This record gives sequence, C-alpha cells and structure tokens, in this order.
Amino acid sequence: MVVTTWGVRATCALGALLAACVPQAPAPSVRLVDDQPARTPVVIFVTPTPQPTAIPTLELFVPSSTPTPAPSLTPTLDSAQLQAQCKARLDELFSAASQACLGAPSGYFCNGGLPPQVEPAGAIAHSLANVGALVEAELIDAVNPPPLMTHNSGGVMWLHLRDRVVINALLVGDVLMRDVTPLDMGFPKWKSFTVETRPQQHPCQGLPESLFVAQGLYGQPTNFVINGVSVDLNGTVVVETVEQTTHFVAIEGLVRLTVNGVPRSLFPGQQLNVAYNAGDWTRPLGMPPDPVPLTWSLIAHLPVAIMDRPVLLPQSGYVTTSVKVNMRAAPSVSSRLLFQVPPNEVLSVLAQNSAGDWYHVRLGNGETGWMSAELLNKFLGSIEITYDATPLPPQRYGGLGTRAKVISPQGGNLRQAPDTSFGVITTLPSGTEVQLLERSPYSAWVKVNANGTVGWLALVTLETQSVISFLPVDYEVPLPPRPTATPFLGYGGGHAYPNPSGGQ
Repeated sequence: MVVTTWGVRATCALGALLAACVPQAPAPSVRLVDDQPARTPVVIFVTPTPQPTAIPTLELFVPSSTPTPAPSLTPTLDSAQLQAQCKARLDELFSAASQACLGAPSGYFCNGGLPPQVEPAGAIAHSLANVGALVEAELIDAVNPPPLMTHNSGGVMWLHLRDRVVINALLVGDVLMRDVTPLDMGFPKWKSFTVETRPQQHPCQGLPESLFVAQGLYGQPTNFVINGVSVDLNGTVVVETVEQTTHFVAIEGLVRLTVNGVPRSLFPGQQLNVAYNAGDWTRPLGMPPDPVPLTWSLIAHLPVAIMDRPVLLPQSGYVTTSVKVNMRAAPSVSSRLLFQVPPNEVLSVLAQNSAGDWYHVRLGNGETGWMSAELLNKFLGSIEITYDATPLPPQRYGGLGTRAKVISPQGGNLRQAPDTSFGVITTLPSGTEVQLLERSPYSAWVKVNANGTVGWLALVTLETQSVISFLPVDYEVPLPPRPTATPFLGYGGGHAYPNPSGGQ
C-alpha cells in the first residue's frame, strides 16, 4: 500500500506498516507533446461530437510546510464577522486539501481533511488519517469523511481510478461511500458502490452541501453503478441523497442513467430523482421519472476549484439553438464576436444579464460567451445568477491557479506573442517558476511573468495545476503571420485553443 503524510510519499507493505518505507517516485504526468500553433478563423462552427479532446494531467506541487490548525470560530462575533471566519476556514481547508491531493496517482484514496471513518478499521484506517495520505482503493471497503466545519475543518477526499473502472471521485463533507461490487461476477472493486450524503448542520452560510462528485476522463467514456443505477458518463455528475431519494445532477458533458432497465439521458442543468426504500441504497424503486431542471441549492456552493476537472456550474435547465446564433464576449450586439454556433446545439446557462434578454452560456466543449435570449429555445427552471460584466471563473486555491514551472529540458523560449513566429525575449531555464497571467485566443500558449519579464510560453513547456481554460483571454494579442490548423471544438476541449497533442 502507499501511505502519504504531509506530501511525502513512501511505499510500504501492509504487514510492515510501521517499518521503514522506500521512497516512491512522484506520480507520472501526462503532458502535451506538440506545440504547433493554430489559425483563428473568422467564423468557428462548433460540431457536436462524442470524442473529446485530451488535455494534460499535470503533476502536483508538493506543499512546502505542514498546515497549522486554525483557531476555533468565535461565537460572540456578529453575523458578518462569523461568515468571514467561516469562509477563511473553508479556504484554508480547501487550499491544504488541493495541494495534498490534486495530481495524486491513480488507484488510491487521498485524504485532504480530517481523518475519515474507514472500513476495515485498524492499520488501514490509521494510515489514511493524515492530510495527503494515500491508501490503495483495493484495500478499503468503505469511507466516510466528517462533516465540513467539524473542529473548524472537515472532511474532503478523492478517489482516482484508471484501471478497468475509470473515475475521478470527490467526497465533500459527510459522505458515506461503500463498495458493493458482487464478488462472484469478475468485476473490479468499486465498479458498484453506494453513496449516502448527510446534511451539513452549521451556522456558516454558503457552506457546501455534503456531495459526491464523479467525473470521467477526457476521451474515456466510463461506466459504473451508483446506488443501483448504471451510470454511463462522459462528463460530470453530482450525487446527493435526501431521505429516500437519490438526486443525480448533470453539470457537464453526457450523462446516461439506467434505472431498472429503463434509460434516462441528462443534459447539463438537469437532474433525475430516484426513489428507494428507507435504509437501502442498493435497489431503486420502480421505473424512473423524467429528468427535471436541477435544484440550484443542491450545487450552489460546490467548491469546483478542488475538482480534478473544474467546471462552471449550470443554472436550472438548458437552452438550444434553432438557427445559427452569434456568441459574443458581452451581452451586447456591439461586443466582440467569439463564435457562430449552428442550429440544434444544447447549451448550459451560467447566468443572465440584469435585463434578462441575454444569457451567459457554455458550449459542450467548455467555451463560454453571451447569446441573445430571444434566439434560443428555452427549457429552463429558475435562473439564480445575474451579472452584466462577465466574472472570471474560480481558480485553484492557495496559489495553485497562478503558478507554473518550466519543465522542458532545453528551457522555454519566452516570446513576444503566442506563436513561434514571434521574437524570443529570453530563454527560461528548466525549473524556472513563473506566474500565469492570461491565455491565447488561438494557440496553446500562456502569458507569464518570469521574475518581472512578461512574455508568452508554449503550454507544452510548463507544468501547472492551474485551470488553463479559466485564465482570462488576451484578445488583443497579434495574430501569427502564417495560417495554421483550425481548432477542434468537440466536447472536452474547454480551451480557447486546439489540442496541441494531436487535435485538428
């Protein structure tokens, strides 16, 4: 088994848990291997496709120090001060958890918060107690992190699987996850499991619900069973149980659920409510109902920045295009034209403007922009978020969203603009740490600050935990003088540039 304590990983035999351990090399990362630039067409047509675009899984920056437990909340504070303390404590928890577990190797549970309850008890449970501890998934039958804000902290856990069962799972708060895979049918462990979430009870406002999040990998549709429901997943689904009902909430990509042999497909912004007998999460009752617009309160405070693949949360329901529709950078016909989207596209609604006549929407590939509401077919519930100026998406906690390191053995050429046709400012040696500033609108390049010198680096030369698609786009950057490939914008791209490791 593998045990990790405060970011130091070591490999140990289970029978010699307390004996000396052999240092383990960091988990391998999958990196982009081609930095060919891409042309920016005047009009970009988005074609639906089930084949997503690969993006890198990037290696973790190891925490440099042991987190210090935060002092307890002060009950005599007024409401505003109390909520500020609540936010600070959650930020500290999610920051430490992200640094400890994002980028952890496949095949393991990783604990990012307070010690969870674990079955079997004993040595295995003890080995998963520390922040950053890794224990092989095969050795565990059930886990249950404590509620958020327990002892001013709380429970956060990850499960990463890539072999036979492909899943990135996140447990936020009081979530009981139990393996119920049949032993006599040849299925791998965690092919079938139950999830039971319990309500958070705390005066903190904006506290996330206890939730289970499951994600597939780009380009790898996956199948598993949650609470007796077969899940075919090429995206992200959130699971919550309330009384005798499991809510399956689609927030990204393609989600197909089969309940007692009856399939139901969910668009992002929809949920399926499945009934059960009290105390038995293994057998759904009867036939499934039709999907309904999601209940926003279930996911409103989900900490997307700690997900393996952060996504912007959809509002209730969805919209479609019936004709070709322009997507713009702001809710105005005079704003920058980003894309022209063809008919019959399904889009998530992220917000509306204050007048209610424009929607901020997300395409299936992750690209976002504004569309006139009157040009869209609406299958919506209530829209809870309103703004007129597009906000930046949430980045990683604790500086992970702005840090990167040059990993190219020959160093990275810092250029005047995001293409090899532009001049070199300087060459940054391998190992140089840089600050991420913006991303290119047409190529896999990012603008960085390297010790006061600002320029552009090819993403392939960098290692980072930042969500590149959540960086602001520099639309004023000069275009390259020569044409290159047209961007591929199928589901899973999620970038303002094409896939440099083999996309079109």
